[in-house]
Amino acid sequence: MACVIVNDACCLIDLRKARLLHAALSLPHRFVVPYPVRASELLEFTAQEWQLLDDSGVETFDLPPDAVSEALAIKAQRGRLSANDCFCLVATARHDNAVLLTGDQLLRKSAGEMGIEVHGVLWIIDLLQDAGWRPLELLVSALETWRGDPAVFLPAEEIDKRLRALRRLMS
Repeated sequence: MACVIVNDACCLIDLRKARLLHAALSLPHRFVVPYPVRASELLEFTAQEWQLLDDSGVETFDLPPDAVSEALAIKAQRGRLSANDCFCLVATARHDNAVLLTGDQLLRKSAGEMGIEVHGVLWIIDLLQDAGWRPLELLVSALETWRGDPAVFLPAEEIDKRLRALRRLMS
């Protein structure tokens, strides 16, 4: 079933590192980025990269004033979350059938406490594999990229489990 996937900065960065952004966008889901996250310096996406993402259907969610107020209230309650984390929570809550895509543990915990479904980039690998994505080598390459990157914080056992499964499918 199609859903709205609200993306935080870390997942967009990790998907780009692994060259999976366009593969992910081929899934039958709507991809949404809250405007403050899109405007964040953390992403360092070029105007050309954003244009390609826009052309691929990535939507920017410009939070209305009441949503900004809601995000700031969450920030006041959960001071360790960043403002962008709070914008992601509110953007997800404001969309029907939405999932938050994040690797941030504190954000994941907060989302769960708020009843928001949350997944990380390994879920995207699973969705692509379930959808019959080819070539599988792209998924293997992505997992190996993440495993070798000290700035990507994914459970090694989960990466290895997926690598074994994909390699079995390829042989």
